[in-house]
Amino acid sequence: MHPKALLLDAAGTLIEPAEPIGVLYQRFFARHGFETNRAALQAAFRETFASLPELDFDRFPDGHEAERAWWRELVETAARQVGLDPAGSNHGAFDRCFGELFDHYARGTAWRPFPELDEFLDRATALGLRLAVVSNFDYRLHQVIDELGLSHRFEFILSSGEARSRKPDGEIFRQAMARLGLTPAEVFHIGDTPVADLEGARNAGIRAALVDRPGTDLLDLLANLSAPDGNMGGN
Repeated sequence: MHPKALLLDAAGTLIEPAEPIGVLYQRFFARHGFETNRAALQAAFRETFASLPELDFDRFPDGHEAERAWWRELVETAARQVGLDPAGSNHGAFDRCFGELFDHYARGTAWRPFPELDEFLDRATALGLRLAVVSNFDYRLHQVIDELGLSHRFEFILSSGEARSRKPDGEIFRQAMARLGLTPAEVFHIGDTPVADLEGARNAGIRAALVDRPGTDLLDLLANLSAPDGNMGGN
């Protein structure tokens, strides 16, 4: 069955940071008096991002505040791995540094669309596919997508902060399907991570596939819609 709608992950699928994480974090840290090694910082960020436990939304009255707290823990943990002490005598400086970093990634200029995105969106729309963004993010994602001039391309943007559910939890997908008024058999998810995107979609009974650039991009996945099974190579 060919899908009627595509649920699309954001960071790593549609957009990516405009600067390497290590470059930007090192610059912001240095601005507040924290000297770090760029390569070590980037490695620490990647390791922490992959290993940090999922947040508990029940601890927070607001889902966006829960997301902000998770990001704060991520940045603090990565900082400690490269020898910084976020809770030390420069605690105030670290607070300001984190606040500026968090605000930076709310701006469209902090991100760039992948090169094939416009053509992908044009082709998907021409195929009659309904498009929505489903992402582990917070309120900032709406501003980012808007400032990149992409908001009009999607029926809606659903962040984990709004849904109070993070992929791979299937609830965020169920909320997206409810908004679309479609069943799991009628939607397809595209993301970039095996756990959050593939497992998350499966937890909601949805087929899914991953971009794996440079080998497989959005256009490659969309091209598979013309295949007899129409499964875009997903599972």
